[in-house]
Amino acid sequence: MSQSVRKILIIRYSSMGDVILVAPVVAVVRKRNPDAEIVLLTQNAYVHLFKDDSRLTRVVGVRRGEFADELASYGEWDLVIDLQHNNRSRKQIALLQVQQVTQFNKMHTERTILLLLRRNIYGSNCSVAMRYLQASGERPPYGVLDFGIPFDRAPARRLLPLLRYGDIDRPVIALFPFSAWKNKEWPAEYFISIGHFFLIKGWNVILLGGKTDRDQAEAMREKIGYRCVSFAGELDLRECGSLLMHCRLALGCDSGLSHLARACGIKCGIIFGPTTRHFGFQPVNDPECRIFEVKRFCRPCHPHGGNICLHLDHGCMTKITPEVVISGLMELYHG
Repeated sequence: MSQSVRKILIIRYSSMGDVILVAPVVAVVRKRNPDAEIVLLTQNAYVHLFKDDSRLTRVVGVRRGEFADELASYGEWDLVIDLQHNNRSRKQIALLQVQQVTQFNKMHTERTILLLLRRNIYGSNCSVAMRYLQASGERPPYGVLDFGIPFDRAPARRLLPLLRYGDIDRPVIALFPFSAWKNKEWPAEYFISIGHFFLIKGWNVILLGGKTDRDQAEAMREKIGYRCVSFAGELDLRECGSLLMHCRLALGCDSGLSHLARACGIKCGIIFGPTTRHFGFQPVNDPECRIFEVKRFCRPCHPHGGNICLHLDHGCMTKITPEVVISGLMELYHG
């Protein structure tokens, strides 16, 4: 990228996991343009993810379906990196003075062929993070990509006393049992088994989720028992990130919180069911992770996970047993 580039706009509205995977682009673009003004445009819900990130000059949030009219007052943009690449982002760009626009390749053809014909033509290195970098016009750096998002540890300080029982400072595992796409959810009783195991091992357990998950999370907390705390619906994303910085392990489905745990440098187990790593959301590079999945002809059944299992048994999730996950998590922790 030319040193003459001074004003860069990165657009990624949603969803949470996709926005978190913008971090490697931010790292590379900032490193190669140290004096540039770099602005991220996203939805209001995700602004807190980058509140402590000094690599960005500013994070602009908008409501769903709206446009950031204020960006027109910034003058001419040298480069707009459109990682959303839809009608909304194109209309936003049309409101601006822009010299160059680069766009993310969503690979719809490859995804459709995999879903309908069960044929994988994605290639060996088609992770979303790498495709984001290609869309930015930057060459991938040598070595590992930087998926980290900096979070101030201070917001979690008011929460940490809830995880202390006596004077013992115990390791903490974070569980993410919920997803906006219900087919992605591992059975609640399986998560409860994981919680029981780590309590017996002397760990503390926390549950994270959204506001709509509060009741389910509280029911799970009661069944897991002593030294399990639910923060579902109680924290913004900055507080979630700050709290995760204090955890040793995390376990969740193919969801935004799993990506957030990795962005915080936490070793994470990720359960893939109706989706698949071939879509590009598989973890790459550091920190270490463990993917749990089973082979099923019906996988993948939906680009985002879906809410209805056509086989009615959710076998892609139920056949991943707690015993297998516990074994993998302990190997991950000690490895």
